[in-house]
Amino acid sequence: MTAFKENSLYQKAIDHANKNPEVIQTIGKISPVDKLAILEGNSSYSNNNKSVDLSIRVNGDIKNGKLEIHADRNGSDWNYKKIFIRTKNPHKEIIVINKP
Repeated sequence: MTAFKENSLYQKAIDHANKNPEVIQTIGKISPVDKLAILEGNSSYSNNNKSVDLSIRVNGDIKNGKLEIHADRNGSDWNYKKIFIRTKNPHKEIIVINKP
């Protein structure tokens, strides 16, 4: 349920993804995430809710995929360590952000 309240966490990740040419070419522009996608997704918080691993389905203009987010909270902001999109048929992983 914590992820349900974190609109900025996944919306900013989608904004990053929508600026990636490979994402646009492969799945198209990603639509805003609906609440059902968040409820169906997987989230794992740690470090007193200051770190998150989140996986939610996303819908693009061309096809659908999974948005994977690994981030740490800094105050009210999220610092993204890794954002990537996974697709099926063909299986593909598109790295949007990957920080050590």
